[in-house]
Amino acid sequence: MKKTVFIVLSVLISLSGVIFIFSRLSSALWADVFQTPSDLPANLDAEVTPEKLSVSPPIPILMYHHITEYTNDGNPSIYVSPQHFEEQLQWLSDHGFQTVGLDSFRHPTPTTGKPFVLTFDDGYQDAYTQAFPVLKKYGFQATFYIVTNDMDKSGFLSENEMLEMKAAGMNFGSHSLSHPDLTGVFQRQAEEEIYGSKKALERELGTPVTDFCYPGGTNDRNIENIIANSGYETATTTVDKVVSGPTDPFRLNRLNIGDATNFDTLPALTSL
Repeated sequence: MKKTVFIVLSVLISLSGVIFIFSRLSSALWADVFQTPSDLPANLDAEVTPEKLSVSPPIPILMYHHITEYTNDGNPSIYVSPQHFEEQLQWLSDHGFQTVGLDSFRHPTPTTGKPFVLTFDDGYQDAYTQAFPVLKKYGFQATFYIVTNDMDKSGFLSENEMLEMKAAGMNFGSHSLSHPDLTGVFQRQAEEEIYGSKKALERELGTPVTDFCYPGGTNDRNIENIIANSGYETATTTVDKVVSGPTDPFRLNRLNIGDATNFDTLPALTSL
């Protein structure tokens, strides 16, 4: 009898411990997902109706990712070899194109050439080792969208590299904290990914960050509201079009540039 009572008490104590641990984990998860921390502003999802921009003449935004040889690792469409990248910039320079920043959509910048924007997604280190020297060679500037949780990791840009690029005239925007589909996460995570990445990048760079890039290109009205209320001025998509005419600043389309892209036969550029 005593042995049975001892066994029952032991089981009850063990269950109590499991329940306690589970409750603590559940509470932490609940707090992490559903409660708004004090460092997140209130009403980030408040409805915003952005004023349409009038973009004339059209301004192509070119979208790059990796500037390195493809090695059968990952999606080949996001790789451009260093040789082809330089040939593409040479073509743009020879045809009178001149880079402008994304702020030119809100504050038009007078240029002596045909305006266009260069963007690089994800913050890979080849942006520094391969793209940066060629950009300087041709006198072009670019915006690099950073996944802030990847900063200083192997294969990604370091803080020192970013500061050197910034000093040379390069711009930086946010690509979220961890690159999720923002339309498929809890509200608080979406706010942290958008607002938190902005603050993290501003701490690293020491300057305001006003440009955002949708991870995977996915967005909806709620995500755009959070972006606007977080203090961004532009957001870029992956829709393969040139920015022209009345334009939502939080739905700026871009041209996806791959290794096989031939600028001589790209109407978005040859028509300008």
